[in-house]
Amino acid sequence: MPDNDNDSARAAPEFTPLIDTAKAAELLGLARSTLEKMRVRGDGPPYIQLGRACAVRYSPAAVTAWAAARTRRSTSEVTVAAAREEAA
Repeated sequence: MPDNDNDSARAAPEFTPLIDTAKAAELLGLARSTLEKMRVRGDGPPYIQLGRACAVRYSPAAVTAWAAARTRRSTSEVTVAAAREEAA
């Protein structure tokens, strides 16, 4: 006979609580205003808007993945922003 408690635990996806702008900025070592400006420009980490008040929240995994994608070994490496400027 299957163990119902174990089956439901396996079926339920793990949920990591979302963080607000202040916590995301702290995680990245940025000022909150910097992260807000990045969100307006579209060059910050992906975010989620919830509810009528449009509360902005971030997935901690998405924030760390966004930061990891910006890891460089040299100042001469082409960044996304520099590539956009060259293409324009």
